[in-house]
Amino acid sequence: MMKQYALILLFVLISSPILGQTEIEAKELTKKEIRALKKQKAFEKQKERYEKRGLNAWGINENAPNLVLAIREHLGSARIDTQRGLVIIRQSESMNNAQAYPLWLVDGQQFDFPPENIPLQNIREVNVYESLAETNKWGQLGRAGVVEIITVNASQ
Repeated sequence: MMKQYALILLFVLISSPILGQTEIEAKELTKKEIRALKKQKAFEKQKERYEKRGLNAWGINENAPNLVLAIREHLGSARIDTQRGLVIIRQSESMNNAQAYPLWLVDGQQFDFPPENIPLQNIREVNVYESLAETNKWGQLGRAGVVEIITVNASQ
């Protein structure tokens, strides 16, 4: 009986590589595909970090009372007035410039103050521009910084 099991086991071990052999074709990934995979992997890691902090996959607190608190994660070292919902990214160097608060761009539309009518769950990307070089294209309006918000509507 033991010999029969041993023979059957030996037959299975010998025949399985022969029967199971299939041709595997290796495909090299293009640079574009590699970049896309790296980007996806980085997004997944960031998503896990955000979820640990109670934020959605894009780093937005959907339960926040206002837009400024919802995107707080993206504002970095900016000073935030939580009472009024205002942000100071950097002080304007010019005394002539009355622009103390950053310019807000939502899907390309400009606002002087944080807009209140944006559904927080629709925000997909937040970019904060602080330096003069970054804000130069908005001229005087961008002297105090620029907060760009891209929603799901614009990314489609």
